[in-house]
Amino acid sequence: MKTTFHTQLFRALLVVVLTAAATSPAGAYDFMVDSIAYNYNSNDSTTVSVVPISKTEYYKGDILIPETVTYNNNVHSVTNIGSRAFAFCTQLTSISLPCSIVEIDDAAFLDCYSLTEIDLPEGLKVIGAFAFCSCTNLQSIIIPNSVEVIHYLAFMNDCNLKTVVLPSSLEIINEKTFEGCTNLKDVNLPISLKSIKADAFNGCQQFSTVVVPDSVVEIGNHAFNGCRNVKEVTIGKSVKRISISAFSDCRWIEVLKWNAEECEDFDDSGVSPFRPYGTQFSVVIGNNVKRIPSRLLRYSITLKSIDIPASVTEIGNNALDTCLYLQTIVSRIPSPSLISYGSDVESIFNGVNKETCVVFVPSGTIDEYKATMPWASFSHFEEIVDNDINCDGVVTAADVTMQYNQILNNDYTSPSTCDVDGDGEVTAADITKTYNTILGNQ
Repeated sequence: MKTTFHTQLFRALLVVVLTAAATSPAGAYDFMVDSIAYNYNSNDSTTVSVVPISKTEYYKGDILIPETVTYNNNVHSVTNIGSRAFAFCTQLTSISLPCSIVEIDDAAFLDCYSLTEIDLPEGLKVIGAFAFCSCTNLQSIIIPNSVEVIHYLAFMNDCNLKTVVLPSSLEIINEKTFEGCTNLKDVNLPISLKSIKADAFNGCQQFSTVVVPDSVVEIGNHAFNGCRNVKEVTIGKSVKRISISAFSDCRWIEVLKWNAEECEDFDDSGVSPFRPYGTQFSVVIGNNVKRIPSRLLRYSITLKSIDIPASVTEIGNNALDTCLYLQTIVSRIPSPSLISYGSDVESIFNGVNKETCVVFVPSGTIDEYKATMPWASFSHFEEIVDNDINCDGVVTAADVTMQYNQILNNDYTSPSTCDVDGDGEVTAADITKTYNTILGNQ
């Protein structure tokens, strides 16, 4: 049977970690109390780590780790779950950890597939590489706010893990941290987060939404690859770098909310990271975005509509190149002749069907759009009617329905933000304004 590259890489990394983590041979513990083996910590003999019993003996059943342990009339604080301490303990059903634990070392609970839950103590600071990897029956985990670092592959292949609560001050989600957590559907990304590394959530098939916080600066290779049920993606304002493979195989995205204000251009040889192929999707550019990066939506063949705010002052090369089925562009740019279009103006809408795509523009600007490249190549222009959410030329109950659905998160296909009062969110106040337009009160 052939093995995949990712399987081979996983095995290679596992060998490296287990080899590097072994500071002493399994079973060479310093002492044992109540059937639990301990080693003195090298930097402080008053503290100890829980370690493996032997190469052939494993912990099993329900384990209670004490906060302190007495040996030879000396009291020691238990501060670490050592490397491989419970690795391959397939009959370990539960474990209670004391508040004295500050670190769970590499591969500490690797392959504990009978473990269904674990309470991590407040005061824990570090979760090591592979720490809970392949704990295939672990269903939920709350990581306390004291945790500062979660190393790579920490929860990889925990295929029954459904919910995770991350620390409120966490800054990095490392490589492959939750890769292969196929049932994970509820995870908060804290507002302190700065980096989502490669493969962090690769294969998390149950995600329905991805909201990248405004604090995040970079999203790595295959970070959300294979999140096949994601319908809505929101990119925060501080994102500067996104790998073109970050959202590969996210085939059912229905809406992309792009709020990145200073994102770098995508590579000249690359394509857009947003290319769902299971359904048509819409893009809403945030109200504070000034520049649409080059190649942002290149080869997004299923792109149906895009809403461009008045704040945009520059559109990069190939920004919507080869968006073959683009039907609607809502451009709120008040003066298209005064904005920048990169070095290759014609490439921006290259491949878009200019005969069938309708461009909605602010009242009184159609002539300017018709005289300005790259807009001049389009055949159909319509003026934006105030509060016309679906851009069909009139304000009706259908527009109100779209706003309701936006509030209830039942619909993501509107070419407008539905935010008619411009306060940054869709609320009952926006619906009221639309109703007043229908009634002729404004």
